[in-house]
Amino acid sequence: MKSRLLLFSLWFLAAVFSYALPDPPQPLAFRIGSVRFDRPEGWTYSRPADAILAAQLEKKIGGAPLRITFTKLASGSGGTVSANLDRWQGQFLSRDNVPQIEASTDTALPLTLVKLAGTMKGGVPGGPPKDTPDILLLGAILDSPEGLVAVKLVGPKKTVGLAEPVFMGLVKSAAGRRP
Repeated sequence: MKSRLLLFSLWFLAAVFSYALPDPPQPLAFRIGSVRFDRPEGWTYSRPADAILAAQLEKKIGGAPLRITFTKLASGSGGTVSANLDRWQGQFLSRDNVPQIEASTDTALPLTLVKLAGTMKGGVPGGPPKDTPDILLLGAILDSPEGLVAVKLVGPKKTVGLAEPVFMGLVKSAAGRRP
């Protein structure tokens, strides 16, 4: 009798703990430090498992998964804007063209945008497992009072190109707000 009770208890506990909890409600906006970002329509907000990232947004476009990542680089520890741009450029074996870099100081937060296309090195953090051609990286670095906030979207050139207007709207809107 005791073994049946024990077996039933174990089964009951397994059923309770394996029950899938519903996803939490999606925030309309979220903060990385003092910088507020509005979640674009159709994108899902999630906290990444990677401790380096502060947040991420995900969406499938044409069956391909895309992920916008957000990293908070505390003052003095995350390097300069230039060092981060150099690091992103170093993730490519070859580039299709000259990197497009645009710095803007006419917003509430200084904003630097970068667009890189080419063959991305395999094995780089957040990158593909092997060398991958036809990759597009859209990046933005916002200079907030607490330090830099880096936002990045990387993936197949065609798919990332479709999401470029959303990415640009996301980062320009955040840069336009006072913290």
